[in-house]
Amino acid sequence: MIKFLQPSPKECIIFNDEKQLATLVLVPSTVSNKFSIITKFVEEMSKRSPEFTIWYEKFITDYISDEEKFLVVERNIPELKRFVNEYIDSRNIDFSQFVDESKSKKTSILFGIEEIKRISKLSGYLKVYGLISNSENIKLDQRSHKDIYNQLAADVLNSETAYKIFNVIKTKTFRYNLTDKFMWDYIKTVQCKTIDVHVIEIFNFIMNSILILCEEDRNPITYFVSVVDESVKWFLRSVYKSQVVYADSISTEDIQSPNIDNLKTYSYNDTLGRLKGVAYEQIYETFENEATQTFEESEEPEVGDKGIVNFQNRLMEIKHISPLSEFIVFPILSKITSIPYNHFKTLSEDHAAILSVYVQNLMKKVFKKDYKNIIALLGFYPTNQASTITTYKLKIMSSFINIASEHDNFYGFKTKIILGNILSYFVGRSSRVTFYDLLSGKKLGGVPLSKLEQEIIQFFVLWFSGKLEPEFEKMEKLMNTDF
Repeated sequence: MIKFLQPSPKECIIFNDEKQLATLVLVPSTVSNKFSIITKFVEEMSKRSPEFTIWYEKFITDYISDEEKFLVVERNIPELKRFVNEYIDSRNIDFSQFVDESKSKKTSILFGIEEIKRISKLSGYLKVYGLISNSENIKLDQRSHKDIYNQLAADVLNSETAYKIFNVIKTKTFRYNLTDKFMWDYIKTVQCKTIDVHVIEIFNFIMNSILILCEEDRNPITYFVSVVDESVKWFLRSVYKSQVVYADSISTEDIQSPNIDNLKTYSYNDTLGRLKGVAYEQIYETFENEATQTFEESEEPEVGDKGIVNFQNRLMEIKHISPLSEFIVFPILSKITSIPYNHFKTLSEDHAAILSVYVQNLMKKVFKKDYKNIIALLGFYPTNQASTITTYKLKIMSSFINIASEHDNFYGFKTKIILGNILSYFVGRSSRVTFYDLLSGKKLGGVPLSKLEQEIIQFFVLWFSGKLEPEFEKMEKLMNTDF
């Protein structure tokens, strides 16, 4: 029979009777803190099924000895699922006790008997696999792990069950927003986290770390709801005492508001929220470790805590989005994240400014000494609204003609009129804006139009002719590394 011994909180030894199969070094995590739930489940399966015990020993020994560990797990998935399904069925659990349709309303999120059973079985799959996924010394790499997870969770992910779980989390969290709106506004300003980003994080946390800890004879939905409650209470540092329909595990009143039902929107916001967090870390590191880069490098910049405080104050006062964000930052981020450009139009002014600094850092790494003026301006924010109409015309038209003639421009079109008008519009919108450095607070003496115009021509002619694809690929790789 399969048994487990934990000499310490971070170590777990697997036995089959007296035979030692493997020693696991547990990853510090929520799962490891309740690892006994997993070991108990596997031990119970072994008690009931000698066939499972034989299979499990071979599975673990093959996995440890074989270099192609991903393939070992993948080819054992059908058997893993079969054993768990047979075990859950043999328990004869009355899943109907977790479903009370009499309390369901039109706006309720109702989980059926089969859906509860499906969640319970998935939790079992993850427990058996969790002995591998939660061990530091034998776990798969992240990409392989995600692939295995998706195969194990296919029945849930390919049904409405996952969407219902997401809706429960969303509805419960937005309920807190009704009572703690000012706290959420404060968190958005100070911690750069909106409520929709929190929803995505909790959903990921439940699917990756909580679902595995569900016990088969208890209602998993009630467990999920309690996790959401505790996470929000911890996050807000306040206690929410109101009664919610779903507290008895059957239904949650759905709250209807624009865009919150769009899962893609949540995904986009999650990505941009994470990028904003990365940008903040980079900015704080700049204040702590090196002088702030400005156009006037000879002057002593602000550093340390004072610089961070002043930076936060400036950020809160930004009322306009830089034209460079609109025609450089947003298109680049759209390119490397696959988020539609229109979604960037929903960003707040401070979020746009932070993302501009992030793209600035990416461009410095990829383009090195090229496009110095464009890159420098990405670290500035405007104090007045950029004009939406401009009569500006390129001053170095001959240079534009020469560069454009060397390439198929504007996505294959030979015409130079359209591209020339677009670039004139870009430069013109930037020419009459008053800029301040986001990090130092210093005012830009004046936009270096001739240099900026030359760089914009070079940059966009190459972009529209498809010549910057290698650079964008590098930026995407750097971004993925940041994640």
